[in-house]
Amino acid sequence: MNMNASVHEAIVNLQASLSSSRDAAATSIRLLKLITQVLSNWKEDDTLEEAAALTDLEILKKFAISGAVAGSLNTREQRKLARRAAARVEFFDRLKDFGGVYKAKRVAEILGVSRQTVNNHIVSGKLIAIKEGNDYLIPGFQFTEKGKLEHLEEILALLKDLSAEAQCTFFLNPILLENGNLSLPAELLKHGCTAEDLLAIRREAALFMSPVPS
Repeated sequence: MNMNASVHEAIVNLQASLSSSRDAAATSIRLLKLITQVLSNWKEDDTLEEAAALTDLEILKKFAISGAVAGSLNTREQRKLARRAAARVEFFDRLKDFGGVYKAKRVAEILGVSRQTVNNHIVSGKLIAIKEGNDYLIPGFQFTEKGKLEHLEEILALLKDLSAEAQCTFFLNPILLENGNLSLPAELLKHGCTAEDLLAIRREAALFMSPVPS
């Protein structure tokens, strides 16, 4: 598709969005203003030409993470929200390296249970689940071909007061084992851990994000 055709298609889609409803029009206008501001910043620091070689997904990530969005916003609270959005993108990128995320229907298939049972496990803290709109995203590192990670529920009980994001952080960051090695709790549980390793995981989970005595 040539440049003129691409521009024409974008204009037609924008017109359709603007005419669909007042809320859709307002959102479209806000996005256009934000995009214009960001592109202006990119043009000033020569980022615009560099972005032309990126895929759509890479451009979206750059849009959120590079700081251009935060730089184009006016208030402290807006900049804070932009940083949160960027951190969320990085968080889900990290989860992709460990199986990504599943919806409840897929988890029900993996475990051989009903969706209601999966929801019950989420509510009772037996599965990590990240709220996304009206749905839950369930990190895939919690499962093996045989079902749930062994000892998962036991460790989650020690992390029950933490957010889903903090719980993921524990499982996907290295802890120090008795033999002096560093290893991820999720990987240890997935491949089978020794009694000493499990003791170390329990100890670190109990201490995770606890206040450090002054």
